[in-house]
Amino acid sequence: MNMPLQNSATWSDTLKIRKAHLNALLKTIDARLGKTTQIQTLTINAIKAEMANIERQLNHRK
Repeated sequence: MNMPLQNSATWSDTLKIRKAHLNALLKTIDARLGKTTQIQTLTINAIKAEMANIERQLNHRK
């Protein structure tokens, strides 16, 4: 007998939560004072690219 999931979020909710998580990570990385390393710059760029991708998916769902 298969029971339905009781606490299933919609795909849009999942994307919004992921975007909020990435935004918090970005703030954590940007909060550091001083010179940023190349790894930090690449990480920041990757997070921003992922956030843009999520935003496109959310806009597509509207």
